[in-house]
Amino acid sequence: MSKSKYTDLLVNIQPDIRKELSSILIIDGLNAFLRNFTMLNHLNSDGHHIGGLVGFLKSIGYAIRVTDPTKVIVIFDGVGGSNARRNLFPDYKINRNVNRIINYSIFQSKEEEQESISNQMERLIQYLKCLPVTIISIDGLEADDVIGYLTSKFEKNEETTKVTIMSADKDFLQLVSDKVHCYSPTKKKIYTPKEVLTEYGVSSINFLNYKILLGDLSDNIPGINGLGPKKLIKLFPELTGDKVTINNIIEKAAEKINENKLYLSIVERKHQLFINQQLMSLNGEFLSLENKQLVKDAFNNSYTLNMPIFLQLYSNDKLGESIPNVSSWLTQLFGYLNSFK
Repeated sequence: MSKSKYTDLLVNIQPDIRKELSSILIIDGLNAFLRNFTMLNHLNSDGHHIGGLVGFLKSIGYAIRVTDPTKVIVIFDGVGGSNARRNLFPDYKINRNVNRIINYSIFQSKEEEQESISNQMERLIQYLKCLPVTIISIDGLEADDVIGYLTSKFEKNEETTKVTIMSADKDFLQLVSDKVHCYSPTKKKIYTPKEVLTEYGVSSINFLNYKILLGDLSDNIPGINGLGPKKLIKLFPELTGDKVTINNIIEKAAEKINENKLYLSIVERKHQLFINQQLMSLNGEFLSLENKQLVKDAFNNSYTLNMPIFLQLYSNDKLGESIPNVSSWLTQLFGYLNSFK
């Protein structure tokens, strides 16, 4: 190789000069765990289900490859996280307490399944404490609220150029902006403002209104009966553009009350719509000053890569080739992240 070509190669190799808060990956912990627990029927050599544990670790690794973060934050629901919203709306998430098995192909009873969930979650935390990540779980808060609060802080931080939220939960699309993106692990898709508008027909800045009006079956939050996504855009085409408030929507519905019965339904159900807004908004309303301090303290308590302990846990759990070349996987993905600490 000639000297000039060798020099050109050296010039093209640029060091990573980013700082720890340059690119943030925020992971909705319970969402990621339960999705993998339900979908992956992996068993170790002892016959124990390991789908939630292994699936979570592989999923976080894949997300790191896709988003190239400098800091990873894993956020879990705190104990009693839904209580504040249930005080506002007693039926909130009440449909999630039914006594049914999630993964019926593996478990014989709800008790057996719940024990496996608890064991895998407890073990997962031990693995995560061996990785260069930040773990946050605040009693009395849902992960959604902590994610919304931190996202707003990072969006205002000049050092941060990109925030990616990893979750299959569509609620986070209300946070999407030029700086904040959402990565859906189920769709393998990153949502920017353009993708939100293309797929849902509303701008990301108005996605909260979209949810308020349509409701959320998974959280047992009622919307306007008879109103679907297409009818919503037809009645309120302004949702495709600049910010619209729920008051704007109700005022327009009152003006056009005789044009369509759905406008009448919106006016009649305005009280529920305001409740929906409080339930669905991720603006940090449910965080007290004490909560915010707890989030700050947890945020400052990051872990560093501890390969020996991680590999010992991996061996003890008999995970085998569940993560192929696990040592290389750790070095390539998390050794790199560790360099920012």
